[in-house]
Amino acid sequence: MEKELYKAGEVVVQMINEDLVITYQGKGGSVSVKLEGEYFLDKLAEAIPGQIDDAVIDIIKSALKG
Repeated sequence: MEKELYKAGEVVVQMINEDLVITYQGKGGSVSVKLEGEYFLDKLAEAIPGQIDDAVIDIIKSALKG
């Protein structure tokens, strides 16, 4: 039997110490996922066709490194 999860909630996306942290907080609890920021951005660049996004993502990666 399938049951729809409660939809109301908030998603928070943060960059903490070069890591991407995504947190969903909803009724009854929360779930957090932490990914290495550079790894996530590399995977995002692979998923988007073309080269313009690659240049933008490289700039973001440089900014994250400080």
